[in-house]
Amino acid sequence: MFVDRDGVVNRRIPGDYVRSWDQFEFLPGARAGLRLLREAGYALIVITNQRGIGRGLMSEADLAAVHERMQAELLRAGAGVDAILHCPHDVHENCGCRKPRPGMIERALGMFAIDRARSWVVGDSLSDIEAGRAAGVPGILVAARGGARPAGVDRAGSLLVAARLIVGRR
Repeated sequence: MFVDRDGVVNRRIPGDYVRSWDQFEFLPGARAGLRLLREAGYALIVITNQRGIGRGLMSEADLAAVHERMQAELLRAGAGVDAILHCPHDVHENCGCRKPRPGMIERALGMFAIDRARSWVVGDSLSDIEAGRAAGVPGILVAARGGARPAGVDRAGSLLVAARLIVGRR
């Protein structure tokens, strides 16, 4: 299970970046959704673009501190993730890991024994879904930010609703 962070697991800060734990707020249903997916046997991989690093607005250490606290809270909820992969690059750096490119998904597929055919991407933007498609993994949009829903892509109001859809299709 490939899950975007901002807008899926935690509340997005409009026009800014989550730079510290005091700015991090879990979205309703996020912990329960991850727990449901964990109980269903899915590996949980967070894949997140973090261009605030590339723009010099936060450091790798800042991000690591947020992720350590996030993981601790998820573990307490029975929803710990197996890995958190991030792309620190700004848009103009044209790297292979920044979504909509599939680099983070491909990296995770190499790190774990993951069945691509049974995998899903859950994200809040078309770039998440496009990264999944480029890696051969279907996606579900969660509380998508504007725009039309692409053909063949489901929408869900929260990570918990997406998890129920995914588990129900097994």
